[in-house]
Amino acid sequence: MRRVGITFLAALAAVSVVSVSANPLPSTTQLTSSQPTGTKKCHANPTPFVIPSLQEWDGGSGNWRLDANTRIVVDPSFANGGALDADNTFMRNPSNLKQYAASFQADISEVTGVNVEVVVSSKYGPNDIFLTLGADSTDPELNIEGYLLDITKKGISIQGVTSRGAFWGTRSILQMLILADERGYALPHGHARDFPNYNERKFMQDIARKPIPMSDLHEYATLSSFYKFNTLHHHYNDNPGMQVKSILPDWQTKYAGFRLRTENPAYSMYASNDTSYTKQDMREFQDFIKARGLDLIPEIDTPAHSLCFTKFHPNWSIQNDTARGDWLDLGNPEVQPFLEGLWTEFIDWFDSREVSIGADEYDPTKGDMARKFVNSMHDYFATHFNRSIRMWGSDVRLPGTIEINPNIHTDHWDWTYSSPVDLVKRGNKVCNLNAPDTYLVPRTLSYEDFIDSRKIYDLWEPWVFDIFDKTNTSRNLSPNEPLLTGGGLGNWNDFLSESVTRVELFDRVSRGLDVFGEKLWAGAKNSDHISYDKWAPLAKKLRENIPGITLRRRPQSKGQFLMSYDFENGVTDASDNAYDAKLQNGATIVEAGEGHGRAAQLTPDSYISTPVDAISYPYAVAMWIKPSGDQQPNAVILESEDGRVLISNSTAPTVTFEQDGNQYDTQVILPPGQWSHLAFSADTKQTTVFFNMRRVATVQYYNPRWDVLANSTMLITAPLSTIGSAKGNSMSGLVDGFVVLDRASYGGEMAFLGKRFADALP
Repeated sequence: MRRVGITFLAALAAVSVVSVSANPLPSTTQLTSSQPTGTKKCHANPTPFVIPSLQEWDGGSGNWRLDANTRIVVDPSFANGGALDADNTFMRNPSNLKQYAASFQADISEVTGVNVEVVVSSKYGPNDIFLTLGADSTDPELNIEGYLLDITKKGISIQGVTSRGAFWGTRSILQMLILADERGYALPHGHARDFPNYNERKFMQDIARKPIPMSDLHEYATLSSFYKFNTLHHHYNDNPGMQVKSILPDWQTKYAGFRLRTENPAYSMYASNDTSYTKQDMREFQDFIKARGLDLIPEIDTPAHSLCFTKFHPNWSIQNDTARGDWLDLGNPEVQPFLEGLWTEFIDWFDSREVSIGADEYDPTKGDMARKFVNSMHDYFATHFNRSIRMWGSDVRLPGTIEINPNIHTDHWDWTYSSPVDLVKRGNKVCNLNAPDTYLVPRTLSYEDFIDSRKIYDLWEPWVFDIFDKTNTSRNLSPNEPLLTGGGLGNWNDFLSESVTRVELFDRVSRGLDVFGEKLWAGAKNSDHISYDKWAPLAKKLRENIPGITLRRRPQSKGQFLMSYDFENGVTDASDNAYDAKLQNGATIVEAGEGHGRAAQLTPDSYISTPVDAISYPYAVAMWIKPSGDQQPNAVILESEDGRVLISNSTAPTVTFEQDGNQYDTQVILPPGQWSHLAFSADTKQTTVFFNMRRVATVQYYNPRWDVLANSTMLITAPLSTIGSAKGNSMSGLVDGFVVLDRASYGGEMAFLGKRFADALP
């Protein structure tokens, strides 16, 4: 193509200027204290910013600095764990100090580039970070997860009550290092006494209705751990919202997810074909999360939400037209033995001493039958597995005379289904997942699409169940209620995989977990409470620099141009990033003529590889394309792990976006044998498609559920790993003027961009 290069790029830049039993909570005075401990000193170092905030800080003077000599030193007396470790987590065999040190070591290396050594020794020097135990376990405020942190000229010391508590101290140091990148990783001298207000700080995720690869689950665990969450809760089976059989006669054809795959033929049929996890997958996952301070609560939700079973056994569903097809018939003598056998098959996959049986949204005409079921499951788990159970709050919508066992831990989620006040009066432990405040449901009309972080920061607390009437004791619990175990964020994917991409979902979760982490640990008041407007920018910097996270899909760029290939000098990148591409499998550079100079030529087997996998919003991608007359079905223009841009799909000759296996059609048809300019740009609200430098469409998803029936705009992750496909299905033709911006762009800029890269116009 005609040479423009850096001069043009500069011109365009100028134009667009957890415990099983609830532990005592801190006193009300401590919860609302706004004063740090210790005596105020002149010129003392201010409280360092971390999420969640440090409960207490006594600032010194001077700084400690990370350098090439820094070591992580593990106290040999506690290297393999402490006496209190095993009995104070939901999971058996928790991680020890050595394992936590290994996680910390990898994190420091990724954040700072410094490769610190891990050693076991009782002695540490002024450059070192010392991990030990021995903090006062009888201190009711320190709790089992509290720790003492000293940053002095003698080095850094983190002393936990338990190994997990010491690990939370490493999270504080890690965040300080992220925010100290411009100060040479210098951390302020001072002493912190830090502890959680609540023992259960949970991220609950519906992975049944959105297939989530195991690699993504690892990143959600890393994200949660970064903010000192201690519990993951995975919802392994579900289906879209159902109507009764008389309205939905084809109920057996609807999607149903079950994510656990066993080799036992009695249960293997239920596993989802799109994504499911083996016993080995779950073993490796639990080992991974333990080394990041996390427990896992597994949930198989019955007797409702059970289409994954009733579609195979329709006679197990309630046999009348006024019932939903996903309701198991608890009166059928085959059902409960099946469920007991199902749990027997899978229970040994999990280390947790507590599991969830779900038990929500069941047939309200069968209240006592459902109550009897949950009580019998409580007894079954206690007798056969020596484990306890929890359930979703349901008693209000399951009226009956049988009392639900008070030893069943309850996740309260909706006042229509349960009252947290009544639950604690009956002796049930309660976790606050009250909707809508704690619910993240992408593209719903009823709950949050994105968490309102300002609202949560300013108004929500784990003891608050009515954010509009916080002083009403009939609607909220006391902050010191011993049966209130904590709370968390719940991500539900009601509208299935096509309603949200993997990257969109991760972005939504990451923008909510930080503020819930803040409130679950430190509450509304801490030693240095700051306004949301001051908190949010620092929270953003932390969120964008968490080690071990790739799902942000924001590659590094030195300017607004991420990549720019004009093909005049092969596949050299004309941006400042030097993301040079490679011609693969017969791709060539040819004289294109028609005002385009040189261009890349692709055949079905050839492609161009780039060093960048993908980019998430905001971005803009633009290119000239001249397709040949013959194209394979679903021929690929762009491809990466996240999806593809196709020149057409199997049913229409229109450019199609594919993400997570779901296709989103556009109105754009690229005429064969002609040059066309194709571009698409995503901001925080939508993905816009441009054809010949004019806006022609937005990428949309149609929600067919009976209570929605509406279009929603999608935010596509731009696939950049290859131009064409490495899998032998590339588009045939010429490509020219391939440009990626790391910001969104619009019609006027698209015209400017396209016309500058070619003399010929469409």
